[in-house]
Amino acid sequence: MVNTRIIELRKNLNLTQDEFAKKIGLSRNFIWMIEKGDRIPSDRTISDICRIFNVNPEWLRNGAEPMFMPEPDDDTE
Repeated sequence: MVNTRIIELRKNLNLTQDEFAKKIGLSRNFIWMIEKGDRIPSDRTISDICRIFNVNPEWLRNGAEPMFMPEPDDDTE
């Protein structure tokens, strides 16, 4: 479930609900409702979470590993 993966992600990042919410432009209460399963995050919210935290969208939506997208190579030679 997306809500449990959001909890897992937030804890992996060592962020409070308030800190996590501020980074993606939502209220702490809305994050609490998502984590509790009372609200379903919109496609926009999922997209924002993936972009801001470099999260694999397939992991967030379906649980497909890995949690994070690979870092791009900085090899600019």
